[in-house]
Amino acid sequence: MPLTLIRLAVGPVNGTVHHGAMLGTVAVTACATHTPDLHPVSDLTAHTPCQSCVRALLVLTTAPHPGGEPGVRPAAGTGRGGAAHRPIPGHLLAYCGSPLDTRPVTTGRRCSMCTRLSDALDALHRRAGELTPPPGEPCHGDDTLLWAPLARGNLVTGHRRNSVTGKGFCERPLSGPHPGAVNECAPCRRHWEEAEVARQMFTLPLIQDQARTWDQNRVDIFEDRASTLDAGDAYTLSGCAERHYVVAVADRAGESHTDLLVYLPAEERLSDLRLRRDRLITVRRPPR
Repeated sequence: MPLTLIRLAVGPVNGTVHHGAMLGTVAVTACATHTPDLHPVSDLTAHTPCQSCVRALLVLTTAPHPGGEPGVRPAAGTGRGGAAHRPIPGHLLAYCGSPLDTRPVTTGRRCSMCTRLSDALDALHRRAGELTPPPGEPCHGDDTLLWAPLARGNLVTGHRRNSVTGKGFCERPLSGPHPGAVNECAPCRRHWEEAEVARQMFTLPLIQDQARTWDQNRVDIFEDRASTLDAGDAYTLSGCAERHYVVAVADRAGESHTDLLVYLPAEERLSDLRLRRDRLITVRRPPR
C-alpha cells in the first residue's frame, strides 16, 4: 500500500518541518534528517520549511519540461565549464538549490550537494516503497481561495490576497492558502470586489482582443525562467497545455515566486497565478 508523504517536525507548532513518511514509529525524511523525535504535524502551523525537503517535493510533484531537459546544467553565471548540477524537473533550479543556466554543461565534475539530495530521495523510496506525494502547485485554480494570516492568531477568518503587494487586500501579511477558513475578512472582500469590477469591465476585453490577433504577428520563442516574464508575453509550461497571456507581473526581490495576472483563453477569464521564479517555461515574446 502506498505511503503518503506528510509533514514531520519535533515541535507541534514551530521549528523546522520536513517532508517524509512514517514507517511504523520511525520517521524517514526526504532530506535524510534523522532524529527519533520527529512526528506528524498538521498543515497550518508556523514551522519553517526545510529547504532541502521543499526541493525534494518539487522533484516528486513537477512534470518534466515538454521540450526535454539535459541531465545536468551549469549554475547560472559559471559558464559551460562549471560543475554539473542535476536540475529539478520543470525548473532552472538544481537539486542543491543553485539557479541554473539555460545551456547544457560540458564538464564531468558533479555537484556533491545535488548528489546528496538525490541519494536521500533514493533511500526514501527504498525504505518506504511507493509514495503518494501531496498535490503539486496548481498552474491555475480557484481565484477565490482565502489565505491565512501570517501570525495565525485567527484561523477562522480567511483573507483575499492582493498579488500586487503579496499581502491581503486589507494589507495584512499572509502565510499561505487556507481553504478551511469559515469567515472572510470584510475589508479584503470589499477591496477585492472593487478591483474585480475594473478587471472585468476594462482589462478583460482589451486582452481578449490582443489574444485573437496574437498568432498573426511574428514572435520570438525561447526557454527561460519565470522571473524573466514581462507584460505582453505568452508562455507555456509543463503540466498545463494552455497558453497563458501575461497582463501584468509583480516580481518582488527576495521572494521565491513571481506573481502574474494572466489571460486564459480556454476559460475566457483573468487569473492571478504564482510561479516559482526558477520555473522553466517556453516564452513567446513579440520583437521589441
